[in-house]
Amino acid sequence: MTNNAPRTGASLPRYAVWNNKGGVGKTFVTFVVAAEYAEQHPDKIVVVIDMCPQANVSEILLGGNGTGSAQLSRLLANSPRQTVGGYFDQRVIQPHTRTGTESSFLVDVAQINTRLPRNMRLVAGDPSLEVQTQAMNQIAGQTLPASAWANVHRWLLDMVSAISTQMPSAVFFIDCNPSFSAYTEIALLAADRIIVPCTADGSSARAIDNIGQLLYGIGVPAQYQGASFAAQARRYGITIPSLHLIPLNRSTQYDKKASKAFGAMYGEIQNRVGNLRNQIPGSFSLANPAALFLEIPDAHSVSVVASHEGIPLSKITLGAHTVHGVTTQVNDEPLDRYRVALRKLVSLL
Repeated sequence: MTNNAPRTGASLPRYAVWNNKGGVGKTFVTFVVAAEYAEQHPDKIVVVIDMCPQANVSEILLGGNGTGSAQLSRLLANSPRQTVGGYFDQRVIQPHTRTGTESSFLVDVAQINTRLPRNMRLVAGDPSLEVQTQAMNQIAGQTLPASAWANVHRWLLDMVSAISTQMPSAVFFIDCNPSFSAYTEIALLAADRIIVPCTADGSSARAIDNIGQLLYGIGVPAQYQGASFAAQARRYGITIPSLHLIPLNRSTQYDKKASKAFGAMYGEIQNRVGNLRNQIPGSFSLANPAALFLEIPDAHSVSVVASHEGIPLSKITLGAHTVHGVTTQVNDEPLDRYRVALRKLVSLL
């Protein structure tokens, strides 16, 4: 199934950042890409939706380590919770129709963290997602109404569509959990394009195969094909998002190119993506296969400082920074190298 046609209620791109493998830098990529996109497109509203129970990108956007945690706790203490989990609480009670409250869970995060671009917004993450996934599965598995599975899997898309109606210039970045649980399925179906960060290891290469099977139904054993995510989405006419970019993250570089060992592993990832493209050519956003891949250099202390301070890359200063009582140094060469790679990535969105 291709997804070249835009979905009802949202005309601008909606990006999910996901890999079935953990530890590939999804959250940091979501943060810096969304902030850079917001800076480059001041005419757009950039909405980050945190669909990870750890809510790490929420804490970063809300001010960084420490400050961001306190701000997230405040949102979680509201009634209803001003988080994606607070919205899903309402959908558990009213699973098959919109509540009319979808936009009320949006946080003007730039009012809280003034170092962010003013056009950034947040739907905060919530630890309750892990608990709610059981209710999602139970409701989606009901035989009546016949559209139960589709209704549940449109919960986040309902929110995105409502926000887009209120804010037609909204562009979305959805930080996803590695697991392919119900809330991750819901997150992916709210997007129309996927960014898949990878690292130079065998598990990242295998994760490409996993994405093919989990998301697109490639190689699902015959006895499970009818119940697979891809088959269910096809049954209800729900468009599966396309693969848009694969940042090759944290490459050790010499002379501005990935070192030989990293390059060899990335070559294997590219081969597996090529095999996947041969099987589902309509599920890739970019016509040029080579444009799918970008090398993202090791951010070194840059990522630590940016995450701790909740600050976009454009505003990081050179020199010493204190992170949890430890002094760390930001040098110009790795910062400039990462900024160049980030700008290239954003130019392809």
